[in-house]
Amino acid sequence: MSIMDKSKAFSKSGTITLPTKWRQRFGLLPGKLAELFYQNNSIYIKPAEKESTHNKRYISEKGTIHIPQELRREMGITYQSPYFLHVNEDEHCIVITHEDE
Repeated sequence: MSIMDKSKAFSKSGTITLPTKWRQRFGLLPGKLAELFYQNNSIYIKPAEKESTHNKRYISEKGTIHIPQELRREMGITYQSPYFLHVNEDEHCIVITHEDE
């Protein structure tokens, strides 16, 4: 897994912007559903699978996605908490972590 974005602070609404290059590469396009799940103290974002029971959210026209409050709570993220975005090319997903791994 490689880091793709420097530390940023979570917004009050819990919305983050996914980098264009990786949105396009993984098919996380505006209007498409993404699934989000918490695992290993990280939040994983990938294209939604039809049969999945994970949280699902739409990608906005600006490439943003809302991280559900229950996932933020599970990870211990609050307003202004720093986070990093990573790429997992093998799993075709973007991963949110608290620390630079």
